[in-house]
Amino acid sequence: MELHRLKPTVLATLALFSAAACTTDPAAPESPAQNGSQNGIVAGTLEVTASSGSLKLRNTTERQVGYMVVDKNQMVVALYPPCGSNCPVVVQGAVANVPYSQISGYTNQSTHAVVMWWRYTLRADGTRVADGAVQTTTVQLK
Repeated sequence: MELHRLKPTVLATLALFSAAACTTDPAAPESPAQNGSQNGIVAGTLEVTASSGSLKLRNTTERQVGYMVVDKNQMVVALYPPCGSNCPVVVQGAVANVPYSQISGYTNQSTHAVVMWWRYTLRADGTRVADGAVQTTTVQLK
């Protein structure tokens, strides 16, 4: 086989594979931004937003998270794990609403809350065990 005849065939094949790699697979899952969903799971964090009278906690991680919400001025006395195995849990992709009245140490003079949260690993028997560091998010109350 002659080399000069092989080159156009190889180049055409490479061009075909390159073009195919650039196309969108219709069976591929869409990202939350592509499909307009606000509820997609994005590995990362617990999003915290304040509205009139409550906090919205949205779990954007791929695991269950436990949480505790305290008034910012009460952080010194908060213990971890604060509630043992009875901590509130937000499953993957879910949202929890926490009324201000359920914030530990909350008063009408409270201006900020601190959300402490951590990831859970599920054991084979279905029980949760805290895994990794405690994360904190401070939010201004409205």
